[in-house]
Amino acid sequence: MPRISASRLGFMLCAFLLPGLIGAFASFSIPAPVIDELHQQEALDAVLAAPDDATQQAAIAALASKVDPDTAALVSNGAGPLPARVAAAEQNMRLEVVAQAKAEAYKIRLMVITMTVLGAVFGVFLMGPDKE
Repeated sequence: MPRISASRLGFMLCAFLLPGLIGAFASFSIPAPVIDELHQQEALDAVLAAPDDATQQAAIAALASKVDPDTAALVSNGAGPLPARVAAAEQNMRLEVVAQAKAEAYKIRLMVITMTVLGAVFGVFLMGPDKE
């Protein structure tokens, strides 16, 4: 009966577990920009949906804590009618979300590459030197 090598077993575990763990960790950061956009869109929608002027002013004041600073500034400090300012803020927000998604994708790729190289190095060490 063949003997089971602990180093080969460890290598096989690394070969299958590391990609699974990388994917699991990466999956947590993938939806972050989309969730952020949804929350910001809700805050901007609340400004337009306010039933009276006082509620609208309160929603505009709350933008500072619910959206990016420059997006909030477009609504609160901008000139022109409020629907146009909110539309400009929405466009700015979407540009920032796309930039945020690109940055997250870069970080995920970097993590996958790093973990793959580290897994390969760890696997080589687990295999040990050639025994002839």
